[in-house]
Amino acid sequence: MKEQLYTYLGNKSKLTHEEKEHICALYQEKYIKKNELWIQQEKRNKDIAFVCSGILRVFHEHEGDEVTIHFITPNSFAIPFSSFQNDSKSLLNYQALSDCELLVVDKDVHHNTMFKHAEAFDLTSNYYLSAYRALESKLLSFLHLDAEQRFQQLFLEQAQIFNLVPLKHIASSLGMTPETLSRLRKKLTL
Repeated sequence: MKEQLYTYLGNKSKLTHEEKEHICALYQEKYIKKNELWIQQEKRNKDIAFVCSGILRVFHEHEGDEVTIHFITPNSFAIPFSSFQNDSKSLLNYQALSDCELLVVDKDVHHNTMFKHAEAFDLTSNYYLSAYRALESKLLSFLHLDAEQRFQQLFLEQAQIFNLVPLKHIASSLGMTPETLSRLRKKLTL
């Protein structure tokens, strides 16, 4: 699994071989079974993860209702920003939708590494900005796009999700009922 992280670091940064080896050595393997929670809402978390395989669903639960925020696919980092930034309790749940292989690192170890290696700092900063842009884009899609347009946008950006994730979770992430999603899928595949 660490080879996957090593390759990711090589593709996304100008880290030296030694720096990539050092960073990869800090991560520990963690396996999460399907439907298990990696991070629970209202609990503290000190880890970030690199997803090697499987899909994580990020969702918020309120009064028994679950709203899916987004999905984290392989070769992506799972960073619980609410608890990662200031040791607060997590605002979100991170659930495995399939068996997942993760590489996890303690946030303090991550921070120390970031400040020792300028390239690692740049890589992390760019990842944070990318995550922020994705959330900003999603927010704008809810403000300016109708349900059909949001469906089409998700299909263009993450088509693989439709084969890997239960439709009820996709519908939730798009702000619609599963029935509406089903109607849109039929309409657009005719």
